[in-house]
Formats: sequence, structure tokens, C-alpha cells
Amino acid sequence: MPRPMSHSLELVMANLDSPAKLVYGLLLIVVIVYSSVIPSEYRSFADSLLGRVFGIGIIYGVIESMGWIYGLLTTMAFLLVLTGAPRSEEGFMIREEFDGGGSVSEKRVSGKRWFVEKVLGENPSKIAVDKIVTTAPGDS
Repeated sequence: MPRPMSHSLELVMANLDSPAKLVYGLLLIVVIVYSSVIPSEYRSFADSLLGRVFGIGIIYGVIESMGWIYGLLTTMAFLLVLTGAPRSEEGFMIREEFDGGGSVSEKRVSGKRWFVEKVLGENPSKIAVDKIVTTAPGDS
């Protein structure tokens, strides 16, 4: 004999977490999904020594108070924030730029911007210009 629908609903409601835990879990899922939108200032703080200690402390506290599932979600959110943090090399921020080596010279930009620059909101002041010299392959 099948169970009535009300019995199944009561069983689901009895096994749900508290509303505070559910809201926390929902906020963590939003942070995980939109982690790439978090500003770089917050990411840089999370990547500092104080930010990492604070993050590990929060993860430990969540595991102790809410359980391992919420701790796992908190860890995933924290790691996704850390992976997007800009890394520094010898105290300087790494910049993306073209380094062709050889005879690369810089040229000031004036005039129309490229479509990609307009879409991405880039405003370069200089570009790298290189004259390419090609030769036929031969035996040396």
C-alpha cells in the first residue's frame, strides 16, 4: 500500500536543516557561481597572510558548527576566490603584456580604437610594433 503524500512531505520537512543554515548555503552557492565577479581588492586580501588565516579559521568554525557539507561549500568558495586573486612576483604585480624580444619598439596610440578595445573597455597608451623578417629555409 503506497504511503500518503502528506507523510512524505512531513519526512522531508523533518530532515531539512535550519533556515539559517539553508540561507548560508544559498549564499555560498551564489559566491561559488559568481566568484569571477568579486572585485580584485577582496581577492588580494584573501590571498594575503591575514586573509588566508581568517579564511581557514572561518572554514574550521563552519565545519565545527554546521557540519562537513557546509564546510566543504565554504572551502570551495574560499578556494575559488583565491584562484582569481592576482599573483605577485618579487613584490610587483604581474602584468599581461607582449614581449616579443629582439627588435620590438613601442609606438604611441592615437586615433581610432579597435572594436575589441571598445568592447572590453581597454584604453592603451602604447602598442608594441615589430617588423617581421622572414627567410627561406635552407641548409646552414
